[in-house]
Amino acid sequence: MQSQQRLSISAQLAVSEAQHWMNNICGKHELIVPRQHKLNFQHQYARLSTSSDALSFGYIQYGTDVGIVNAKTLRCYSLSLPLTGEQELQLVDSNIISNNQIGLIINPQEELQLNIAGDCKKLHIAIPKEKLEYVLKGLIGQDLNREIVFDPKMHIDTVQVSQWWQQIRFFLDDINLSGANHLHYFYQEMESLLIKKLLFIQPHNYSEQLKNNSGHNLPRELQFALQFIQQNSKLPIGLQDICDFSHSSATKLNLLFNKHFQISPIQYLKQIRLKNVFNELIHNPQNNIAEIAIEHGFNHLGHFSRDYKLLFNEKPSQTIKRLLIN
Repeated sequence: MQSQQRLSISAQLAVSEAQHWMNNICGKHELIVPRQHKLNFQHQYARLSTSSDALSFGYIQYGTDVGIVNAKTLRCYSLSLPLTGEQELQLVDSNIISNNQIGLIINPQEELQLNIAGDCKKLHIAIPKEKLEYVLKGLIGQDLNREIVFDPKMHIDTVQVSQWWQQIRFFLDDINLSGANHLHYFYQEMESLLIKKLLFIQPHNYSEQLKNNSGHNLPRELQFALQFIQQNSKLPIGLQDICDFSHSSATKLNLLFNKHFQISPIQYLKQIRLKNVFNELIHNPQNNIAEIAIEHGFNHLGHFSRDYKLLFNEKPSQTIKRLLIN
């Protein structure tokens, strides 16, 4: 892969050229193209650093129907979400159709074939095995005794999964607008944030162990603060209320929230409220948006609509429309 951190190419490439380019992203795999078909391989990609173990992510479209075969030779976990079109993951014991509501995770240690339609444009992120294992070891506090295997289906109607993919789009938009040089000083935090969130939101064979360990690793004041926010998010609570319940100062709570979640306590409270509204809209799309927002602690509907779009990359009305269409 080229060392540039902002890259956009659209060209008809030979199969071998496209395969070589993607091998540099994910590791060795086979690209199958039907006879007489020509690729119109389009990609817009970024790597957060020039390090060989850095995350790579961007947009891909092959321009014709293709198949990708993994014979346990990939060095990355390959995650994708179609924006248009479909893809099909063929595993030994099942087939999974992926579209704009179902993302995919390809585990590098599994034999599989991924069939991608020519009109499928998708978001893609490649996470090196070593980096994912390093982060998980830090979270559970011990070495891994088996490889990490994810559930291959990522359900976009789950708010945490939807937000994770929106975060990737936000990073890509930022890179397209300003280039990646300004990210040099905190790309490690960005990578860590994406990997940690993925490990918590997507089921895998260490999920139960991670769940059991995570609460014990958090400081007691932070555990109390999280409990208070979860139980009282609909009420008109503020930072002082959270401090009183957790027996902590505002300064210490801000430090703890920024260390563990990269946001302030009030921002965390706002995100909990927005996620609760999102879940309410999913399960009751016929209900009034304004009433749902007010019920979940939002008194200024203009600010609510702005914050909702910033988090989910769509207005509340667009969420309902999307659900009704699907």
